Amino acid sequence: MAAQALTRRAIEHHQYPFDPASRSGEIKLGDTFQNQLLALSTESLTKHFLAVGQSGSGKTTLFYSVMDELDKPFWAFDLKQDYRHIDDVLVLPWTELRFNPLKPPEGVPPRRWVQVFSEIFGHATSLLSGSKNYLMKKTVELYQLYNLFDRVSEPYPSLHELELLIERDGINFVRKQSDYRDTLLNRLESMNLVSGTVFDCSQGYSISELLRQDVVFEFDGLSRDVQNFLMEALFAYVYEYRVAQNHRSQGLNHVFFLDEGKRVFSVYKERQDASGIPEIDELTAKMREFGEGLVVADQEASKLTDSIKANTYTKALLPTAGTKQFNAMAEAMNLSERQSEFAQSLGIGEAVIQVGNTAPVPVKLDDHQVDKSVSDRKLEKQQRKRWADLQHEPRKTTPSFKDKLSGRTEELEEPEIPEDPQEVELSKDGKRMLQDVVEHPFKPLTERYNRFSSSYKGNKAKNELVDQGVVVERNIRVGDQKKLLQLTEKGREYAGNSLDLDTKQEGRGGIVHRYWQHQIKDAFEEAGWHSFLEKFDADVYVNMGNTESAIEVAMGDNPREIQHIENHLNRGFLVWVVCRNQEILEGLKQRIEENSFNADSVVFRLFRDFTELNIDSE
Repeated sequence: MAAQALTRRAIEHHQYPFDPASRSGEIKLGDTFQNQLLALSTESLTKHFLAVGQSGSGKTTLFYSVMDELDKPFWAFDLKQDYRHIDDVLVLPWTELRFNPLKPPEGVPPRRWVQVFSEIFGHATSLLSGSKNYLMKKTVELYQLYNLFDRVSEPYPSLHELELLIERDGINFVRKQSDYRDTLLNRLESMNLVSGTVFDCSQGYSISELLRQDVVFEFDGLSRDVQNFLMEALFAYVYEYRVAQNHRSQGLNHVFFLDEGKRVFSVYKERQDASGIPEIDELTAKMREFGEGLVVADQEASKLTDSIKANTYTKALLPTAGTKQFNAMAEAMNLSERQSEFAQSLGIGEAVIQVGNTAPVPVKLDDHQVDKSVSDRKLEKQQRKRWADLQHEPRKTTPSFKDKLSGRTEELEEPEIPEDPQEVELSKDGKRMLQDVVEHPFKPLTERYNRFSSSYKGNKAKNELVDQGVVVERNIRVGDQKKLLQLTEKGREYAGNSLDLDTKQEGRGGIVHRYWQHQIKDAFEEAGWHSFLEKFDADVYVNMGNTESAIEVAMGDNPREIQHIENHLNRGFLVWVVCRNQEILEGLKQRIEENSFNADSVVFRLFRDFTELNIDSE
């Protein structure tokens, strides 16, 4: 009798090769084939959930069930308008979304966010390491032009400003660097073009407020690159925000839902040596520490990263299309040969589910019905008030950025990632030096030391200002070299607020550009002519009686100078182009010839000509 019982159990197990199992929890998924409840604990979602099955197999219905049972807020990235039909969710079609990925999350240091942004943008748009490094350098430069390394506050640059900055770079590079620029510019132009108003803001919607709501982000209609970037950037934004706010948690705080997981967790990008280890894979592995859950679904397990298949605590295998996809998931779940054979006969709405290291079990999933009746018009009517309550700030630029684009600023050295902002605390001597910089901006550094009892004390005060990011040093390289101190935005704010000094400046651009504006203006006034700064959009305007002259201070050989010259010629002015060196002069002369301007109306001079008040136009 005992032998017969063993034989019977062996036959039954061969026909149904799974041990009896039930699992209790707050999130009911369905019933096993032996009519036992299978549910997940809320906490298990912090260890992530992966579901794989063909189209129509029941993945979306499974998502509906989990969303309905959750008592924590969630975000769903929706590529097919599947989740707008759920009750009580904020639905954000991409046309209503405002998001600035260049604004660091609250509390995240700019130097950290520069690196994360570059990695995420590079991964989402398939940039290789050379182009990603170029992107990081240009993002650092953009942050400097917006003074974000001095203080993290409005305004913030957007992807549109990044595109303009890279476009301005021209093609004065060796071939390899030119390729990096062209590749990146192509990605940015395309992204900004097709994304409409998504990135058209200085500050987007408050992430902290959205994290308290159930939100469906609809990306249907965007290109794949933009969809991928938005999903990865929002993942990264939330993670870095959680880290900065120290939101470490033993439980679940929030859940991401992602259909078509291979769009973010692509095995091809994971295996692309030249792109490095994807930031998104490392990031999602760390999310669980901060109570961020992740539910991922896809049709093709073979196209998902090895890490997402290996590191998801709960796995669900639904009916699949093709042996390759089935085997990839069966291997990840370590199914036996008989269990795999059984799983291949699953019907719609059925799945083999494995939770942690427990034995897998077949489940008839709950059939969670949703009435899919929300049209675009109905959605707009339902969500109109909620959309109106969302706040964002329009795009703004800084004077430094405008000067950079116009070519009216000196070229800076190759940017490195500066230190993050710190509070300004100056000694008495430091404040004295800063006051002198504000009141006498063009005084050479050696003369500033005369205010102190010794050059040593003066140099110490100068170093204090530099170390705290209040000023930067700039050189005037004509004749005897002079060193000037240029106020940063951080220094300007401190001098105005803490020292009650008037920090308004005359002239535009950096200190070197403004120095030469004043030198040239003084030279013409010395010769007896009325001169003005920035009149008629000229760096210096000179009224010579019968002749009006516009003087342009050319810090570099760039196309924007030609635009300035053309504008002045159209006004009927005689145009003087005063150049930093002979190389810039020759380059601009060539551009003048290529544009067929009237060369008789354009006078070229060098900076050094104005050290001796030599303004003869002949």
